[in-house]
Amino acid sequence: MKFPKKSNKSVTYKSDQSWHNLRDANVQSSRITTFASVYRRIRPFIKWAFFSLSFIAVFFFLKDFVFQGIGSEKDTVSKNSGDYVKKVLFYTDGVLDEAWLSGVIQINRNMQLMDINIFEMKHSLERFDQVLEAEVIRVFPDALRVELKEEVPIFKLKMQTSEGVDFLRCVGESGLVYEGVGYSETVINELPYLIPYRHSNQKYLPINGLDHVSPLMNLLKEEGLIERLRLQSISLENFSGDSEFPGQIIEVNSGLIPRILFSAYKDYPRQIARLNYILSYINGSGNPEVERVDLSLRDSAAVEFKEGKNN
Repeated sequence: MKFPKKSNKSVTYKSDQSWHNLRDANVQSSRITTFASVYRRIRPFIKWAFFSLSFIAVFFFLKDFVFQGIGSEKDTVSKNSGDYVKKVLFYTDGVLDEAWLSGVIQINRNMQLMDINIFEMKHSLERFDQVLEAEVIRVFPDALRVELKEEVPIFKLKMQTSEGVDFLRCVGESGLVYEGVGYSETVINELPYLIPYRHSNQKYLPINGLDHVSPLMNLLKEEGLIERLRLQSISLENFSGDSEFPGQIIEVNSGLIPRILFSAYKDYPRQIARLNYILSYINGSGNPEVERVDLSLRDSAAVEFKEGKNN
């Protein structure tokens, strides 16, 4: 049997069947497009997009709510601080009025409420002698409240200028001497004169011890003795106001009895009771003229009549 002869010639294909081409073909054929493969490819872009959106969202949140709220609050404060003074609420326990107030402090409708220095205004008011205490308060939105506590006059003091012209001043319970703005002439005339104590330098200021004189004046008023005696003046010539100095006398001068002597540091109610008894005795004796009544003695009182002395 004869077989065909084996050919030693190589077999050649016209198509492109190289190893590289086959490998690339196999790779291309193995890439199957799925959701997971797509997600893996676009995941970095999704992260950046999410980060960008979050940043934009935070920015608009801060802009619309936080910064806008702060701005609104600042606008409100600015609006309130920009209000102008439209009225002044004035209160006092004395006689000073709004005309006096307008001359001491300058306030107009062109002034903003927050621009007013209330502490400086308070000091300006208290520099006036008649004002014991002042309070200045802002009342929003457009008012200023001024409250005064004034000195109360209990005496009048006759003074004299260097040219020899007499003028009057009020004396308060604290011993302060001041002009007495706002008091009528009638009120000033009804006040008793004060004859002050002269210090070693011959000066009468400061006037000390009026806190011991005021209780006596109050008792005389309560008992109706100011009108009954026709009280004219109080002399402190023998009363320095120093409680360490013994035997000090407060002298009352009146139209009924020229001189009534009170002990400055003894029981005033007991001395007033003795005075009432003496006045009753005088009235029952035909109202003889009395020169002096001395209530400063320890256990008795001395009455000096114009015609003699009667203990």
